[in-house]
Amino acid sequence: MIPFETMPGSPSSPVALVTGGARRVGAAISRALADAGFRVWIHHRRSDDEANRLRTEIGTERCAVARADLASPAERSALIAEVADPEGPFDGRLDLLVNNAASFEHGTFEERTDDDLRRVLEVNFVAPLSLVRGLLPRLRAARPPSDLVPTPCVVNVLDLGALTPWPGYVDHCAAKAALENATRSLAVALAPHVRVSAVVPGTVLWPDDPAFAEGAPARRRIEARIPLRRPGTPHDVARAVLYLAAAPYVTGEIHRVDGGRLAAAGVSGPTEA
Repeated sequence: MIPFETMPGSPSSPVALVTGGARRVGAAISRALADAGFRVWIHHRRSDDEANRLRTEIGTERCAVARADLASPAERSALIAEVADPEGPFDGRLDLLVNNAASFEHGTFEERTDDDLRRVLEVNFVAPLSLVRGLLPRLRAARPPSDLVPTPCVVNVLDLGALTPWPGYVDHCAAKAALENATRSLAVALAPHVRVSAVVPGTVLWPDDPAFAEGAPARRRIEARIPLRRPGTPHDVARAVLYLAAAPYVTGEIHRVDGGRLAAAGVSGPTEA
């Protein structure tokens, strides 16, 4: 357990914004941060029911919900203004920004359009940088420090598409690879006052597709390539976010949570059995 000095939900508790924080991995991150002692902004685009249920679960005094389409510059600006508002639920404080929201659209390179590319880039690359830039004054002003986040921190959530080619997701991979590089560049640009790292989940949640049902051949092939011989869980990713937030001497880190899958890529033998 990571120690912390403030009671959960108290005015001195650190504040986190989790984009895409109402569902799937984002919800696990929101819960883990709240359980650790953060007050949490849950951002979503159209998951009103899930976001409000999660807010009730966490506690309405410790959690706020914000809705925005991150592909829209105007809605991004409105989200920044809402989080930074000194009259808002958490007085404009922000200690941790988790850029988790993503667009994941499949299609062959030939059938994808320039508009498709722009939309994916807006959500997966432009929006995270826009939020960092817009919320940077609040991050730099965050006080008092906490064991949960000793210095203000940004954690970008990538995926293995940032590091390996996925032919059916060319625009997605390009956007995530750009964000991976931007993570390291921002870590240098914003030091020493703001730390910036990224977490790279591997196989965590299976698609809602019969081809990936329990025991299906495609699923077994993927699991066989993971040295730890199992998929991860959303909580595995959330624990990595907590670590990166709490580690005062870690910045510019691209932290893989993939069970060793990328390390074993191209290796023959037991991992391919």
